[in-house]
Amino acid sequence: MHVKAYIVGIMLLAAPMTGRAAERALDLLDAPVSYSADFTVSGDKGTYHGSVRHAPGREYRDFATKDGGQAVILRRDTNAAYLLKPSGKWYVGLGFSAVGALAGGLDTLTVDRVRQGAETVGGVKTTRYKIVGNGPKGSRFDGLAWFSAEGILVKAAGTLTESNGRASQVETHLTNLRLGKVDESVFELPAGWFGMDLRSVPPERIAQAVESLRPLLERR
Repeated sequence: MHVKAYIVGIMLLAAPMTGRAAERALDLLDAPVSYSADFTVSGDKGTYHGSVRHAPGREYRDFATKDGGQAVILRRDTNAAYLLKPSGKWYVGLGFSAVGALAGGLDTLTVDRVRQGAETVGGVKTTRYKIVGNGPKGSRFDGLAWFSAEGILVKAAGTLTESNGRASQVETHLTNLRLGKVDESVFELPAGWFGMDLRSVPPERIAQAVESLRPLLERR
C-alpha cells in the first residue's frame, strides 16, 4: 500500500496577528467543522487524487493508486485508524497514534505560522500563512499554508526535510469544498469485510507488517 507517502502528504500544512505560538499539527488538521471535498497530494512518490469527508475528530479519505483504489478512516476521537482496500473488501486496523508515527511523527509535530494576508484559492476565501513544522529527530516542513475562515486547510506547499536530511517538494490542496454535515456511516467499518488488527504492533514496524500481510489479504 502507498499509505505512508499519502499520509505524509496529508501532514502538510484566523486571528489578526502577525505571529503565533507553536501549535500541534493534529489540532490544525482537525477542522472544527464538517465538510467534504476533492483533494490532491503531490510528492516524490507521485500524485494522488481522491475525496475527503470530515467531521470534528473523524475523517474518511479515498484515493486512486496504480494498483487500485484505497481508503483511510481516521478516528482521532477513538484513537483508531483503518487502512482499507475496497476492491478486496479488507482492512487493517491501527492505533491513531501509530498512524502519526508512520507519517514521520505527525502525532508530535508542532507548527509555527505567521500570517501573510488574504487570498482566494479555488473560489474559497483563505488566509495565507508562512509555516515551519518541526518534527522528531530534526525533520521539518517549510512552506506556505492557506486556511479558510472555518479553519480548514485548503492548500499547503513547501519543502519536507526528513531526519536524514533528504528534502522533497510536497503540495496538497482541496477543490469542490462543501461545508455541511456528512454521512456518519463513512467513519465506520463496512459490514462483512475481512480485517486484521495491528494495534499491538510497534509503530516502527507497521509499514513492514502491512506489506507482509498484503499478499495474504489479496488472495482471499
